[in-house]
Amino acid sequence: MPSLMPAWVRRFTSFWTLVGFAALIHGGLFFVAILLYSVPSPDLLPLISPFLTPFGTPIILAVLHTALYWALLFGVSGHMVYSFSRELEGHKWSLLRLTPHPSAVLALAKALAIGRAWYGVLKVLFALRAFALLTLPIAFAAQRSRELGALSSLDFLGAAIFLAQPFAETFMVAAVSLLIAIQVRQARWAQLYAYGALILSIGALNGVFSLWLTFNAPMGALATLMLPIGHWLPLIATAFPPHSAALHAAQTLVLALSAVVLPLSIGGAALGVSLWRLRRLV
Repeated sequence: MPSLMPAWVRRFTSFWTLVGFAALIHGGLFFVAILLYSVPSPDLLPLISPFLTPFGTPIILAVLHTALYWALLFGVSGHMVYSFSRELEGHKWSLLRLTPHPSAVLALAKALAIGRAWYGVLKVLFALRAFALLTLPIAFAAQRSRELGALSSLDFLGAAIFLAQPFAETFMVAAVSLLIAIQVRQARWAQLYAYGALILSIGALNGVFSLWLTFNAPMGALATLMLPIGHWLPLIATAFPPHSAALHAAQTLVLALSAVVLPLSIGGAALGVSLWRLRRLV
């Protein structure tokens, strides 16, 4: 199973390796930015300026986080489909049912093996998100209407949701991919359907929160533009909350629903139906 993981993803299952690569990329871009800084182009200067400062490495880390995030979701989905469709298509699941273990135990053991293969990526994403949360006090200090010590319970709840989001969405993607693999049973078609379901489900969840932020948060239309990288929206929304306490509470509720509650609910329902279907397979 780990052989299905791309080599570059396996390399980035270490946090410090990822930081080292980000620093090297920043160093290369810093050299290029110095060469281009004297070029008389007003449009080029805003693009290269961040890489002339220490903020270039966090920017590269954010880009690598996005790449790893989508690699995790597509990788877990592909692993689930490959593992179960291969046995259902080849009629090997009936042989596994001859063992003394129930079908639910067999399915959960296979799912845990896939989770173990990708657990390193989840740990790195968690570490990157914990590092990114250091921007919250800076963001609060930059707002004139809020003081550094004005962190509320809603701010901490938003930070916890930001940390929990990868785990909830990975569980949802894995469970939905399992259900599709059981229903389709043909590996290639099941993989296409699973990838489509992944894009639609994550896009819909990000879209709900993006629309709410567009009409109710200070970021406005910027939230809609960030739809493809909606996994960063919880951090940005927590760092720059509405000035109204009621809107802040509503934002935290919508964030919790779209990033944690709904993914866990969809994943739990898909897993329950999958285990029921596996028990009924002959």
